[in-house]
Amino acid sequence: MSVIYDHMKKTIWTVFLVVWVTGAFAQAKKTSTGYIFEDYIFENYNGVKKLNEDLQKKQEAFQTEFNKIALEYQEANLKYQESMKDIASETSESINAKLKKVQELRQSAEDFQKESEKKLQEFMGVNIIRVKEEIRTATQKVSQQKGITYIFTRNKADNAMNRYRFVLFADDTKTMNVSDEVLKILNAQVK
Repeated sequence: MSVIYDHMKKTIWTVFLVVWVTGAFAQAKKTSTGYIFEDYIFENYNGVKKLNEDLQKKQEAFQTEFNKIALEYQEANLKYQESMKDIASETSESINAKLKKVQELRQSAEDFQKESEKKLQEFMGVNIIRVKEEIRTATQKVSQQKGITYIFTRNKADNAMNRYRFVLFADDTKTMNVSDEVLKILNAQVK
């Protein structure tokens, strides 16, 4: 009886071990990968297109304001240059006052230009981070919908020798490109 019991015990443990190992391999086989072309998404995402439009509007508004300030400076500088032709009727105080006004206008134009560039850079920085988060969120949704375990980012110009390329752990022909699905989700959110 003890021999049968030991044999049965070994058989049960063997069956358990086989089931466990099979389950572990089955779990491993469920792991799947996909990829997105990040540059493709940036080129085709309506949110990026809208961001570019907003940026262009801001640039145009800044340029219009800068042009006004620059024109005011140019006119003041021209008046100052004209007044220097007949300095006999001018006092040193009036000459210095006119020069100071021209210099202040020039400084104002330069300051406005620097501040505008800074604001545009901040605008782009904040919005690029926002867009990348939107892409990550949409990618996560596609991953969950398709049961994909890992999605890697790539760029269309990447090649096998590019050391900055994410290594795909499967042949490209055996992984799913989900860029279009990610774009569909992103573009549905933009009105």
